[in-house]
Amino acid sequence: MVDEKVNKPGVHWKALLALIFLAVACALQGCEDFYRQTCVWHSDLNIKGCSYYGFRGCIQHCTYCLTPNGPDECAQMKCAAYCAGRENADCMRNYAALCNIALEEGFKANTSTGSTYYTCDVQCSSARAASVALPLALTLAASGIPKRFLVLGGVLAWMTSLQGCGCSPPSPQLSWRPDSAVFDERTRRVVDGIWMGNPSWVWWPELESEDYQCVDMHPTLDICASWTSHEWNCGEHDFGMCKCFQLDANNRYCEKWSCHSLEADQEICHHTHSENGEDGVQCYYNAFPMNYDVYNQIMEQQAGGWLTTGENAMHHWWRPTSLWRADIGRRLGEEELLHKPEEEILSDYVGYLRQHNASEVERLEKLGVITDPRRLAGTIDWPPLYAYSPAARHLYFRWGDVCIVNGDNVVLAKRYCNYWREIETEIQICECRAEDVDGRSCARWTCEDRDVGLFSVLFRTTQSIDQYTEGVEFESYTCTRTNVDGECVSWQGDISSLEEVEWTSCQAVDASTHRLGAVWVCDEWELPKTRDLFYESNIGILCTFIFIELFVVCCLARSVDEDGDALFLTACLSWSIGLCLLPFLVLTLGFYGFLFAGGVFWLGRFCCCGVLCMMNLKLPESVRAERPSNRVRMQRGASKILGRQTSSIMPSTKTAEATNETNETNQNNDTNQNNQTGGEGTAS
Repeated sequence: MVDEKVNKPGVHWKALLALIFLAVACALQGCEDFYRQTCVWHSDLNIKGCSYYGFRGCIQHCTYCLTPNGPDECAQMKCAAYCAGRENADCMRNYAALCNIALEEGFKANTSTGSTYYTCDVQCSSARAASVALPLALTLAASGIPKRFLVLGGVLAWMTSLQGCGCSPPSPQLSWRPDSAVFDERTRRVVDGIWMGNPSWVWWPELESEDYQCVDMHPTLDICASWTSHEWNCGEHDFGMCKCFQLDANNRYCEKWSCHSLEADQEICHHTHSENGEDGVQCYYNAFPMNYDVYNQIMEQQAGGWLTTGENAMHHWWRPTSLWRADIGRRLGEEELLHKPEEEILSDYVGYLRQHNASEVERLEKLGVITDPRRLAGTIDWPPLYAYSPAARHLYFRWGDVCIVNGDNVVLAKRYCNYWREIETEIQICECRAEDVDGRSCARWTCEDRDVGLFSVLFRTTQSIDQYTEGVEFESYTCTRTNVDGECVSWQGDISSLEEVEWTSCQAVDASTHRLGAVWVCDEWELPKTRDLFYESNIGILCTFIFIELFVVCCLARSVDEDGDALFLTACLSWSIGLCLLPFLVLTLGFYGFLFAGGVFWLGRFCCCGVLCMMNLKLPESVRAERPSNRVRMQRGASKILGRQTSSIMPSTKTAEATNETNETNQNNDTNQNNQTGGEGTAS
């Protein structure tokens, strides 16, 4: 019995140690799992009805959007379904529409019996996503944390604006300047003549310079079919290729075109180690100018298997050749092009399209658009599906000692790279909306950017998704001048996204834009957009102003006294603080922001002044005539307020005065008594 009792504690200790080791093993599980926390809503798009910060915070706490074999788009859709279900009915409804489109176009397959099924089991209209391991506590915290610290948004924006130190901003290429009054209306700083505020405190537009050059003509028509796109400022440098893929009905101008660009950040980031052992990331300006050679070299490295932005670069489809040339690289290899007739090349290309873009070919055939392989080859949108493929966004390559990464793989690259630079992909699709009166050129056209990275499965479609999303950079252009041949040689553009408004003006350098080597330049001015008063990024600013005002109100409530000296002092301080806050409040949040965050408090200030006036009128004329100056009243008020705060340590002034009076009275009484006693003794 004794031995058993002695052994029992040992057994308990062994079991406890086993539990501890098991807990440590569970805690360490996945420490080297680089693909666990890889979900990021990197897109500039936002689903309508979904909160800007809460939805993104939820997405970032999903797991395994990237795997060692590449992105898991089904898991991404399940993650987004879960997060949309946590939002509201509008968010869930718009997400379900995008999810159903993605299922139809990306996950629909046929069985041997002819029936169809979906290879992804996501429930588009339900928030349940059991197969996604999502830590709910962290997700709830992530959706709440940004709202508490949104007041830092202005500081972060200011710090971001300083990143260009050491960079010389581009110089304007045109004499045109945007009208400030119209710009204020476009940014919604002024609506119907009412000032709506400027929370970003960016008052002067930033310039982005652009130039374009025609590099390939249509083989039979006098139309530029391919041109380069070049944009730059201190923050980023873009270069890409644009191609026309559809002409108008009369073959006079390009009706639809698209651009593929690489956007390089003009800063390098690296790891830092502080003396206290904390690690961080520091970024500094480092110019990385983009041109065709750099663009082509990056695409070549991607073609060699080291992909960074997801494009399958085989067949060199980005090269400056039009879609109508038989020797276009994206259809067949260059050696095959030299030994095959044109019709056989087109036939092979149509076979390729039926294999890789069967849904689009089927849709066009049902509409009766497809009559021959040549027309089909010019009907499918450019860039090709290669450009939208996210199959390798988790990979990166090195440019010297610097890793070239994107927003989706930067978390992984930080583990392996000491220095890295972010280069993103932009896809732009444009379409002519109206032609000029002579029908010789396009008079009005629009463009929109589409997402390429993670979660692009929800936006990778040719269907219109404007009714489900917000934040698409929508560009609307209008021709302002044509030449004698009816070609548009000058135009202006109104560009708007969820975060900013851009106003651009372009002009052809040569007399014509439809000749090989023709150049046109643009000046694009950018300003942040003023959002609604109760937008998520404004909540922190509103709370800050209201908190300061409430603090002053509490001080006023504690300073009410009989003669009004303490109230007079606190009222003066309240007016001083209010006048200091007023310009910042109005400039930041506008007229309606002033009414919401300061209107009641200013009404209280006027009421406080009225109370002081009434208290002054109730005093007798003699008392008012002998009333001390305002300076003395403020000193007395300060003494009263300080006396109240230290009443537990020191006696108040009135108590001291009363004590002194009592002492004097007692002394007088004692003196009188002594006098009376002395007199009686003498008499006796």
